[in-house]
Amino acid sequence: MKRSSSLFMVLLATLLYLCFPGISVAVEAELTAKNVKAGDPITVKGTIASGRDLYIVICTESTFKPSDAIGVKERKKLLKQFESDPTIPPNYYVVTNAPDGLAVAKEADKGQTKGIFAFPPFKYKVRVNKIKKWADLSDEAKGMLGPVTTEAEWNFLTYTHENKFGINTVSKERPVGGGNAKMILSDYNTRKEAWNNGVRVQLDKGSGKFTVAMVPYRNIAPDTKMSVYVNGEKIDTLTIDKSGYFFSTGNTYMNPLLVTLGAFIIGVLFVIMGAAGGLFTAAFQITVVGTKGPLGINAANTIKPTNLFLTLCSPITGLINYFKENRFAWPVAVCFAIGIVIGAFFLGPAFSAKYLPLKAYKFYLGIVCLVIGVKLFWESLPGSIEKKKAMKAIIQKFNLAVKEAKGSGKAVELGKVEFEKFNFVRFDMQFWGETFVARPLVMLIGGVIMGMVAASFGVGGGFMFMPFMTTIMGYPMYLAVPIALAGTFATSIGGIAKYILMGYSPDWMMAICIAAGAIGGGMVGPKIQKKLPEIFLKRMLALALIIVFMKYTQLLVFLR
Repeated sequence: MKRSSSLFMVLLATLLYLCFPGISVAVEAELTAKNVKAGDPITVKGTIASGRDLYIVICTESTFKPSDAIGVKERKKLLKQFESDPTIPPNYYVVTNAPDGLAVAKEADKGQTKGIFAFPPFKYKVRVNKIKKWADLSDEAKGMLGPVTTEAEWNFLTYTHENKFGINTVSKERPVGGGNAKMILSDYNTRKEAWNNGVRVQLDKGSGKFTVAMVPYRNIAPDTKMSVYVNGEKIDTLTIDKSGYFFSTGNTYMNPLLVTLGAFIIGVLFVIMGAAGGLFTAAFQITVVGTKGPLGINAANTIKPTNLFLTLCSPITGLINYFKENRFAWPVAVCFAIGIVIGAFFLGPAFSAKYLPLKAYKFYLGIVCLVIGVKLFWESLPGSIEKKKAMKAIIQKFNLAVKEAKGSGKAVELGKVEFEKFNFVRFDMQFWGETFVARPLVMLIGGVIMGMVAASFGVGGGFMFMPFMTTIMGYPMYLAVPIALAGTFATSIGGIAKYILMGYSPDWMMAICIAAGAIGGGMVGPKIQKKLPEIFLKRMLALALIIVFMKYTQLLVFLR
């Protein structure tokens, strides 16, 4: 009797499979662990109907749709792209022995495929796992996708895994190999593609027994619930446990001490070189820390406000000293700072949030790094070194005069700004015994433009301020330095405030680590500077900035 019953069930299963290939039959499966540490593999074992292909979906239980995006610019862009507002799991994987039914491995153009840089080496070919369109999927495959059941949902998933904006706004998973975040996966030993690395699929079609192991996104937040589907049937859920300290807004696991140490080193370099601190901090966040941003906010819009905390804190000590010594030509400094705040608050963040998502942000950040790198190398040449020595001599002479003036009680008198009549276009002013031409309107306009650029990239802007004042405005170094520090501080205040008001909050814990490291580096930097040759330092930093440029513009294959 039992043999007849078993035979009947086999015949019934075969009949259902032949008549309704999309339905799931005879699935028995289990997870080897209900709690998995972030970055560790998830393993599923079980049995499916003999002769069937295996489709395992592992995805977050929580879902996301375009209207859920907490970033104003991101929500607008996503809703424009997907008017039906489809709902998907933000982290979604299909592990199968038959990936060709869902995606095709192929060569594709990557890098700068549009615009003025759309040529080799900025444009290049790579291997990608191109996800198929919904219409090209078989009925069987459509029935195996777990919570994804419509064309709109499939299209949105494809966008979040193949489009750089989608990856850096929704899925958050770093692209593997050719630029696609992992979604359609198979056994690496059978298909040696970059996106399959670490994936194991063992299936005996005769018996239907299988074992599957894969590692999901290593930065999934602690306590995230994930669902597991086998051939369309939900079999269980698991919980992601934390793997170290989790920066909740930055959406990454990283030891806070390492972030502080990195900011400390950058703070030292910032003090020694007088520039590029913000650029290095941005590169540090992107490449080392891996700041991603919360779900619904593009990674760049978290990096920028967090980054500004280094340029907020680095100039504080110097500013205090300059205030004490009355070393501010306030008619110039106030107009410059007002212009910077206007640019950094009203223009920069709004422009950046719309036009500089992470893909564009990295590319143009690389271009800026190239400019600064070339500038630093130029400054390391013997002629530039001699010129800078002359400038340092002037500053030392000025500092000596300040000291003597204090000793004779004349410091307050000398530090007082004197002028006959304020004119918004041009007037002469006397400061520390010398006469300078003040052009408040030029300083205001220059401040607006540079404040906008600096806040757009989330940097202080010192690399623009000093050449502007010394070369264009003709101010001596002792006058330009304190104004530049005030400008950097103004950029940071205006930029941070606007980003927060727009809904792009920094990761506060990461910002504290960056600020602490920057302040410590600012204190130690001058002591280290005396023991290291300036030519070596400048050329070392120039090389580092040029490497960042090559990496972020995809100039060299080995740096990708």
